[in-house]
Amino acid sequence: MTRCAAAFALLAVSLAGLARADEKGLKELEGTYKVISIEREGKFAEKAVTETMTVQIKGDEFVVSFSADEKKVAKIKVTPDPKLSNIDLTPQEGPEKGKTFPGIYKLEKGELTLVYSEKGDRPKEFKSDNGAILLRLKKVEK
Repeated sequence: MTRCAAAFALLAVSLAGLARADEKGLKELEGTYKVISIEREGKFAEKAVTETMTVQIKGDEFVVSFSADEKKVAKIKVTPDPKLSNIDLTPQEGPEKGKTFPGIYKLEKGELTLVYSEKGDRPKEFKSDNGAILLRLKKVEK
């Protein structure tokens, strides 16, 4: 086998491993969540807003419901990592359609915390500064 063929074979094996890790990460996140809090630049969204919102993750879809009639859908891509897991959200409609918002997430004891940037680089910590939005979600048991 040539070096080039060997390199392609290694690349294919490593990409397949990444795809399985991404699928496992998405499977771990699947479910319905109640919004605990939304924070931007250190300011929290009003309870009247967060109390009516839910988030559902199924496959690669991240669906935010504001009411029975109003929903926003984004595609998500995750890269789980023991240190800092990445998430990318890509809205499927509205003025942000097609843009990708880089973020990070952690799932601990049924609570999903994620922070993403609408402008700029992927956040490096779970803070709502520099234009980042911090969401805290609690998985609803069925």
